[in-house]
Amino acid sequence: MNRVDPVRFLRSAATRNPGLKLLALALAVAAWWFVAGESKVLVGFTVPLEIRDVPKGLTVTNKPERQVEVRLTGPSSLISGLRPSEISASVDLSGGRAGRQYVTLDDRAVKTPPGIKVQRIFPSSIEVVLDRTERRTVPVVARIAKGTAGRRRIARVEVDPPAVEVEALPEEFTRIPSVSTREIVADTDDDVYTTTTRVELREPHAKIIGDPNVRVKIRFRKKEDSP
Repeated sequence: MNRVDPVRFLRSAATRNPGLKLLALALAVAAWWFVAGESKVLVGFTVPLEIRDVPKGLTVTNKPERQVEVRLTGPSSLISGLRPSEISASVDLSGGRAGRQYVTLDDRAVKTPPGIKVQRIFPSSIEVVLDRTERRTVPVVARIAKGTAGRRRIARVEVDPPAVEVEALPEEFTRIPSVSTREIVADTDDDVYTTTTRVELREPHAKIIGDPNVRVKIRFRKKEDSP
C-alpha cells in the first residue's frame, strides 16, 4: 500500500477544489463583518489588583489598593459571555525604588480576552511605599503543646535545620530573637517522636527565605527515669 504525502495531497485538493477556498474566505469575511458590525457594549467589573515583581531587598509597607474597577467595551457577543475570571489586573514594581511613589494604572495593567478593550480604570494610580529589608539567620525553637502527654519526660529536642534565614525590616528583627514552629502534639509511648512542621512568623513584613519546613525530633526519658 502506497503512503500518501499529506503536503502533496493538500496541494492537490486545493488545486482541484478552488470553490472550497472561496467558501472559507467568504465565511471568514462574513464572521469579521458580523463582529465589526455589532453594537458596542460597555460593562464594569471589580477585579483584584496583584502587586508583583517587587525588587529584591525591598518590601511594600503601606496598604495599596487591592481592587480596581474597570470599564470594558466590546461587541455584545463577546461581552455577554465575559466572566470576571477572564480579567486580571496587576502592577509591575520591578522598577520601584525605596520610598513613596505613585504608580499609574493604564490599559496595559489589565488583561482581557481578544476583542475587548479597556476604556477606564479606577483608581487611575495607586500609592506604594517601599522600604528596605535585611536578611539574618535566626534560630528555630520547637513549640510543643502544653497538653502533650509525656511532656514532663522530654529529655532533648532537636531541630533540623537549627536556624533559618529570615528577611524582614530592620526594626522587626528586634522582635524576632528566634522563630517558632507550629504547635507540636507529641502523644506517643515511644522513646523518640519525629515530625516535619512549618516555621511561623508573626511580623507582617517578615518571610522565610527558602524552605519554611523543619524536622523536629523529640527524645523522651524512659518512664522509670521520670521524676
